[in-house]
Parts: sequence; C-alpha cells; structure tokens
Amino acid sequence: MHFTRRHILILLLILVILTIFLPIPVRYSFVASAKIYPVREWKLSRGAEEGFWSQTYNYETDALGDFKNYRFERGDIAELKIREKLEFDAPIEVKDTVAYIESFYIQNEITRISNLRDVEMANMNVVSTGEKQSMVEQAQRQYNYAMQQLDLEKKNFGRQERLFRDSVITPADYDIYENALKLAEINTQVAYEALTSLSTGEKDPIVNLSGQKIISYEKEINRLESQKAQYTIATPISGLLSYDTEIGGIVKVSDISRLLLKIPVAYQHSAYLKSLYAVKFSTPDNKITVNATFKGFDENVNLIQNQQFVIARAVTTEPTPGIYPGMVVQCRIYCDKVMLLEYLKRNFFVSF
Repeated sequence: MHFTRRHILILLLILVILTIFLPIPVRYSFVASAKIYPVREWKLSRGAEEGFWSQTYNYETDALGDFKNYRFERGDIAELKIREKLEFDAPIEVKDTVAYIESFYIQNEITRISNLRDVEMANMNVVSTGEKQSMVEQAQRQYNYAMQQLDLEKKNFGRQERLFRDSVITPADYDIYENALKLAEINTQVAYEALTSLSTGEKDPIVNLSGQKIISYEKEINRLESQKAQYTIATPISGLLSYDTEIGGIVKVSDISRLLLKIPVAYQHSAYLKSLYAVKFSTPDNKITVNATFKGFDENVNLIQNQQFVIARAVTTEPTPGIYPGMVVQCRIYCDKVMLLEYLKRNFFVSF
C-alpha cells in the first residue's frame, strides 16, 4: 500500500487525538508576575505632628500589632539615638535594642526630685540627732532661699505674662514660667512649715513628715525611671534590619523567614489557585522553586488592557535565598494535576 502525504497527516492527526484522550496527568501551570513582601514588618517612624511611633504589620493576615506612640511634654527636648555599631541590611533578633529616646524633661525631673529627696533625707537625719539650734538655722536659711526664689519667679512670671498677652511668646513657654512659679510657692510653703515645726520643738511630727516626703519622692523617681525605660526601643520581631526610605520612616525590620506574594492573575485563572502546588521564581541570574500556600484574594478587581485581573495572595513555606521584599519577579504558578484534555481546555478557555 502506498502512503501519500495526506495519509501521513491523517495518521498524525489520529495519533494526536488519541493522545489527547489518554489518561495522562499533566501539572497545570501558567506564567505571572509577583510583587514580594515580607510576611511581617516592624517600622519605627516619625509621628505626623510630633514624637515617634512604631508598629508591626502582618502582610499574611493584614493585621496591625505592637503599636506604640512616643509623645512628649510641651516644651520638652527629645532626641532619638540609633544604637551604636548597629549593622544594617543584616539579621537582628527579637527584643534587640534598636534605638533610644532621650527626654530632657524626664531626665531633668529625675535629677530635681532626687535632689529634693537627698535634702529631705539630710533634714531628717539632722532632726533625728536632736541638734535643734543648727536645725532651726538650716531651716531658716532654706526658708529665706525659698522666699528669694519665689520673689524671682514672680518677677519672671510677670514679665512673661505681659509678653504672652502681647503674643510675643508661645503658650508652651508661658506654661513653663507658670509652672515654675507654682513650684516656688509650694517650696516656700514646705520650708515655712518645716521652720515653724522646728521652732516650736515638735520633733517627732517633723521626722514622720520627712519620712513620708522621702517615700513620695522615691515613688515619683521610680515612676519616671520606668517611663524612661520605655524609651528604649527594641524590635518585637526577628528579621532583616534596614533603613526605611518612606516619608517619615526611620528604620524597619522585615521578617523574611517566609514571603508573601501578591500576584495579578487573570480572572479565568483564579479558580485554579485553590490547588496551588508550587511557585518557580525567575530572576536574571537563576531560577528558584519553592512551595507556597494559597491565602486568598484581595477584594479589588482590576481592569488591565480590557482584561479582568484579581490579586492573589500566597505565602511561601520555606526560606527563599536570593529573593527579597520589594522585588517584582516573573514566576510560573503550578497548580493541580489534570488530564491532558482538561489541560488543553483550560488554556483554550483562558486564551479567549
């Protein structure tokens, strides 16, 4: 029997059709671009108006956490200091110190109240030893000094009050002088009461009063020290430390133990991602295949070149060396295994 070219073509066509209907499983896949994000990210930034704030964002769940807002008293001078010898673009562990905030107001208050406590302790020791004459003389000197300070603060406040009424100084500066006057009045009253009690010879009440004042000073010092400790900023997550280049950004830590992929996918492909098997990244220098878990879709549907796209979200289940947050990479998405006929149907359906 002589075979013509027509016979050969018919034979090939029959073989192709038979092959299509054979139960041969084929891994269904398609090509897409993906934007890479860390699974979690912690940021330290400048506040919109004042101070600093830090927070952690979980890209996998779209949830915020570990939010802290560092705000300061009016008129305070605060300085942020990055920890010395901190390595950027390098791994950092959870609870490692990243920066310190130094507050002039808090440190000044700790020093001031510590001095008041020390003076009160010295007074109590003098009272306890019964050296009445020297105690009275010392109390008189403290009272005289307090009166001088009160007179000075009254004059300062009077001048600043006139400037404030003329809108020369700010409310914050006015508050500072007003508070200084009130503090001087309190110190004067305390000094007067101490002098009166010593002059009348009431020793035990003075000792008890001094003891209560010392306890009160120490409580306030402990509170301020605790507040100062909160200004030591540590990262709540482990990851890669880097500078934050966004507006207002300072530093950030990216958890890249796993990565989140945001993948624009043609709407026709979206139904197949529920059986996501793996993702193969294509970079200019190599190809990387990693396992990934499908996490759903973003709510928005985008129209690109008259075709509808949804943003699929997937998370890698293993480390991915060479792939970093912020990269846009070409990738092939591997889904479920299907018969050859179904594979052709899917590709044909997507093409139209």
